[in-house]
Amino acid sequence: MNVDFDFVENALRKATFGTLSTLTELGAPHATGVVFAVSSPGEPLALFVTTRTSTRKVQNLRAHSDVAFVAPVPHRFVPMFPPRVIQFMGTATVVSDDDEQANRAFAGSWFLRRILATERRIVSEGGDLCFIRIRPERTLFTYAMGMSLLDILRRPRGAIGRVKIPEARQ
Repeated sequence: MNVDFDFVENALRKATFGTLSTLTELGAPHATGVVFAVSSPGEPLALFVTTRTSTRKVQNLRAHSDVAFVAPVPHRFVPMFPPRVIQFMGTATVVSDDDEQANRAFAGSWFLRRILATERRIVSEGGDLCFIRIRPERTLFTYAMGMSLLDILRRPRGAIGRVKIPEARQ
């Protein structure tokens, strides 16, 4: 199924949980579940994760900036069916807790504001708050986006897709 960037970006904005894969100092893969926020519309596409400077993912990013990211997009009415997926490769950097773009992204919903407030409370007990800025490469890869469950079952190979990020959003 052909879907465009706006469709995929809208689905990404509705998601809040994904898997961030980084590389350790020795180049071994390390994956962790994260809550994320998406940059404001019109800004270059980026995902932001709030964390602490003492975490393994931050240590890994200081050694290797290459990442992979997977965001499941559950089916609303059939949650037991495998989710649709948005995934990409990209690079990530650690940015300070006062980064304007990251704070705007986390201000976008009540849930994300609660997550950030919780992180700030945890950090007040020890550690330094920071954000991870994740920038996708030029292509977002998808599975089952824009397809009905019946179409996915009938044509699973047709569920594989890719969407180019517009130049203005890279």
